[in-house]
Amino acid sequence: MAVMIQHNLVKFQASERNNNVAEYSMIHHNVYCLIRYPKYLYMIKRIYGTSEEILLEILLNLGQASASNVIFHSANRLNEANDGEVLNPSALHQSFQRLAQDNFIIRCPKLAENATLLKVPTLEIEEKEKFAVPNVEIEPIARMLKEKATQLGEHCDSEIIWRVNHERFDVELRNVILVNAAARRVDTTAGELYHLILNLWRENSNPDSPATTPVSYNVIKDAIRKNDSSPILLEHFDHYLRVLHEDSAGLIDKPGDAGGGQFNLDYSKVFENLACASLDSIVLERFGSKALRLFRLTRIQKFMEQDQMQNVAMIPAKEAKMFTYKLLEHNFLQIKELKKGTSNFAPVKSFILYHVDLPQVVRTTLEASYKGLFNAMVRQMHDLTENKRLLEKHAMLESMLDRLKGDGVPDDEIAELSDTMPPAEKSLVEKIHLMSDNLTLGQTQADETILILESYLKFISKEL
Repeated sequence: MAVMIQHNLVKFQASERNNNVAEYSMIHHNVYCLIRYPKYLYMIKRIYGTSEEILLEILLNLGQASASNVIFHSANRLNEANDGEVLNPSALHQSFQRLAQDNFIIRCPKLAENATLLKVPTLEIEEKEKFAVPNVEIEPIARMLKEKATQLGEHCDSEIIWRVNHERFDVELRNVILVNAAARRVDTTAGELYHLILNLWRENSNPDSPATTPVSYNVIKDAIRKNDSSPILLEHFDHYLRVLHEDSAGLIDKPGDAGGGQFNLDYSKVFENLACASLDSIVLERFGSKALRLFRLTRIQKFMEQDQMQNVAMIPAKEAKMFTYKLLEHNFLQIKELKKGTSNFAPVKSFILYHVDLPQVVRTTLEASYKGLFNAMVRQMHDLTENKRLLEKHAMLESMLDRLKGDGVPDDEIAELSDTMPPAEKSLVEKIHLMSDNLTLGQTQADETILILESYLKFISKEL
């Protein structure tokens, strides 16, 4: 339990029935984010560099730690990579400050003033303190590094604890999806423009708000000039902005014309479009193009009768009924019954209408995506475990061959050593690696779908 609390997977609070008893609960989102740690590290390395990546990796491994402790262990890691050359920790302190300034790491709540009087302590933190980095004594850290110490010991900020801010990474991952969507629908230059506008929106808006604060045309153009953007973007800025605004995906809205035009992002609208695109892709893969036609048509028309669906979709009645039943069975379509009353003696006439309850369909698909992701992870682990000895043998052989090539050993001797592993085993290893790569790709795609669907549900719930 202590380990899970240390790694921000479990939280506790006093029971409502008895204040002297602690109740523990799982933080489901943080548990799921464990599989996103490689994405976190890649993202930080791409944005900042290696030092910040090491800092984040150390903090992820420790769960919660002080700034001095993270800097000390990161410096030790970098010293090992540099063949024992002692690194100045002040540079790492600046990197830590950058991560906090951009909200990628956040301070943990501290004990409340009256916590010592309670059997179950309460934790609190002021908003202004969440990302404030305390003064760190660099000299003691540098001295411990020179002494080759493995632990820092007591230090000035030992009671100020930090953790990774998963919500900030969610925002960045969402932005990556939106930038990729802009680049895919237009081109890479449009993606560059959209990334810059997203940064402007992030600086002026609450990331949890369903819509961003509008940014004017002039502000966007000034930011492009200051950012040393590509000459193509500067030359065709008006054209790219208009294309993104007019695109059916709703990547940019224009709520006003002041200052050359006001532009904002309606998260609920754009993620509804992305969620619909994901659902369309799933229906196409599972049931085919005719089922997709029925699903899209019903979603666009809101409510449709069976005869109307098959006539408008131009699908034979037998096939239309079969695909409608399949979509209904797998919860992609829902039924609404309307009764039309006549006279007191005549029977009641009812109409069966098909419709798409998008939030319900998204929740069902989200559950299936979780299961698919878990199945891919279990299958990958099973294949690697079952063939562990063969994979280790192949890795050892490859390492030996590389070392011999570096030593200038004749090719015939290298070939003779390579032949010690039978072709059947080499073929099996290649097959296992290919399957593992495909499963990894499937997990990445499933995680992206999950992020889109979760974001849609999150933003529509804020509108209700």
